[in-house]
Amino acid sequence: MKTTGEVNDSPKGDRVHDAIIIGAGLAGLVAAKSLIAQGLDVVVLEADDRPGGRLKTDRVNGFLLDHGFQVYLTSYQTAGQILDLKSLGLKSFQPGAMVRCSNRWHTVKDPLRSPPKSMLWDAIKTIASPIANWEDLWTLFRYRQGLMKLTAQEILERPGIQTIDRLRQIGFSERIIDRFFRPFLGGIFLDDSLSMDSSRMEFVFREMSLGTAALPMGGIQSIPESLCKDWKPGVLRLRSTVAACDQESVITSDAKRVRGHKILVATEATGAKRLLGARLAIAEPLAWNGTTCMYFSIDRHAAPTREPILFLNGNLPSKPAGFSINHVAFPSLVQPSYAPDGKVLASVSINGHIEISGQQFIDQVQSELEHWFGWTVSRWEHLRTYSVPCAFSSPSEPLLPSPQRGLYKIENNLFACGDYTTTASIEGAMQSGLLAAQAILESN
Repeated sequence: MKTTGEVNDSPKGDRVHDAIIIGAGLAGLVAAKSLIAQGLDVVVLEADDRPGGRLKTDRVNGFLLDHGFQVYLTSYQTAGQILDLKSLGLKSFQPGAMVRCSNRWHTVKDPLRSPPKSMLWDAIKTIASPIANWEDLWTLFRYRQGLMKLTAQEILERPGIQTIDRLRQIGFSERIIDRFFRPFLGGIFLDDSLSMDSSRMEFVFREMSLGTAALPMGGIQSIPESLCKDWKPGVLRLRSTVAACDQESVITSDAKRVRGHKILVATEATGAKRLLGARLAIAEPLAWNGTTCMYFSIDRHAAPTREPILFLNGNLPSKPAGFSINHVAFPSLVQPSYAPDGKVLASVSINGHIEISGQQFIDQVQSELEHWFGWTVSRWEHLRTYSVPCAFSSPSEPLLPSPQRGLYKIENNLFACGDYTTTASIEGAMQSGLLAAQAILESN
């Protein structure tokens, strides 16, 4: 991808763009892509050295390491229309999970989504597990079927309460709440207290019921890269930090001015609040959930599984002081491109802020993993640890009312968008970017 890395557009610096977009996360990229398709002169200013916002991937020793465990849900409608899914080469996890309860692994699957040859066996194992009782499984089936009959908009219009209260209201037992929903939803929203807004939870649960969790061939960063791969040089300006903006221009941190008829702030919530201040009507202090993700290399013959499925910690309510692993995944068993030949990539996710670091942290994690998978974990090679303190924005905050959801029009020519205005997801970010582009076009 060719980018100029410069902000001035001509020797005189007097060019006025049709639109300036601050931030090259998914929302900003989708907005820019839509405006460019309509023939507008657009420039995108990004402080980082690559596009994608929180969707980042590093290549380390032949492995693809996403910054935090992230997946693409194949049921996303807006994203599915915008992205060239075929070129991304998506491959999916198996629906369901292996759940660790006490010192044993138990299967939790929807047999209706299993391959025909394993449907009966998956049903027997799920029914026999101590994760849920018969009533829970029937309630889960009816709940899932009910959500799939609703549109995403209908779900998001519901008044939200805390997820744990919603699950109890539906009729789930404390057993399935603690042993399945707490690690499963906690891994999505990075909060195993289940305090997230229930409408957000039900939106995600619906999407996962309608589709599968998938990984792109090139890592999660290949999603944003696919949006801007065909742009002309000079449209995307990397390493361009914005210090201030108004309705007519943007000032970069090196005091250069870029002028535009429309200004769109498409950063994450903290960055948008910094630039827009009181003009952006979101609550302060801004709430974030964080995650720590560790990656390990395993010799293929020593991997504890061949199954492309998620491994959940069903013992979270009794977790020890300090930290506890939320879930483990093996991305290369889903998408082989994530590891070199002969190797398997393990992704270990822990919610929240961790006080310790370095070799002490690695040793403690591997010690817990040995209880999960046996002594061969001592041979796993640590590749890298990613601490992402601002990974998920305000999941416990109620969603904005419909007229505001997805987009803020700040002033006549000044707009803001981002996943914090809707569901914090790939789908939400893209919907917000699309709405922003439409609003800009309609305001001309």
